Amino acid sequence: MNRIGRILVVVDPTIAGPQAAVVKAALLARSVNASVELLICDVASALGDGHMTLRRQTSAQSNTQLLDLLESLAVPLRAQGTETTLRIIYGKSLPDSLLDYLPGSGADLVVKDTHHHSFARRTVLRNTDWHLSRACPVPLLLTKAKAWGRPPMILAAIHPIHANPHAAALDREILSNAANLTGLLTGDLHVVHTYIPVAFAAVIAAGGRSTTPEYSDALQAENSYRYSQIEQWVGAYGVAREHLHVEIGTAEYCLPRLVARCRADVVVMGASSHGEWHRMIPGSTTASILESLPCDILAVRAAGES
Repeated sequence: MNRIGRILVVVDPTIAGPQAAVVKAALLARSVNASVELLICDVASALGDGHMTLRRQTSAQSNTQLLDLLESLAVPLRAQGTETTLRIIYGKSLPDSLLDYLPGSGADLVVKDTHHHSFARRTVLRNTDWHLSRACPVPLLLTKAKAWGRPPMILAAIHPIHANPHAAALDREILSNAANLTGLLTGDLHVVHTYIPVAFAAVIAAGGRSTTPEYSDALQAENSYRYSQIEQWVGAYGVAREHLHVEIGTAEYCLPRLVARCRADVVVMGASSHGEWHRMIPGSTTASILESLPCDILAVRAAGES
């Protein structure tokens, strides 16, 4: 997202009236003079059964209605001077159709509204947002109805303690995108790192139920070390010291609480396909966080990840 020339907005055809994804994409487009493509994936027509002539008539009627919806959403964008195009694609599922379309779209950013999903869809069926966050080749901004603050607060979630080059590259991508978004929106940038202390893990492994002075000293030392690592990582981004957060616990536990405390508008986090095996596993940290956070999420991938 370091250079945004074209923003692709996934429009929900079941919603009449303003959509958060369109409103926020318009704000971003205006700030960087980017063009916008409003897109609907017509899954219903692609799956239609019955007589071929009837299917064509139904598809034509649907196409007209969808174009009318896109035109109505495009009016305020064009009024602000934003070049806006309309697109309808067809397929058996939104994520597959969108991922097939994206490589030739020229999009630098995808914006899509995200909604609450049932426990079954989160853990078994793996909803559209989960698929897109793990496979979208460009940054994916998942928006909710909540308006951004003035100035907006951007929270970058990183994990700087690792020896994995891919993980390090992903952290750099997260910080770069978060800093860029902060600059575009003239916002405030915060950085968070969540972790499970080694000292705590050692106490549990030993069967201990209470802490000791040695445990407290070890915990304080590890916390100071992790804080110093974050300072080194964010040094080039001008993040204020009071905007650095080291939280003890899992990301699923800590992020919603920190978002509420800091009133974050967008959390920038990493997403990875993790290879074919992990794509088969239902549910994930990403799915839990997508569901639990009350704010928008910008999901990014390390450069070059396929």
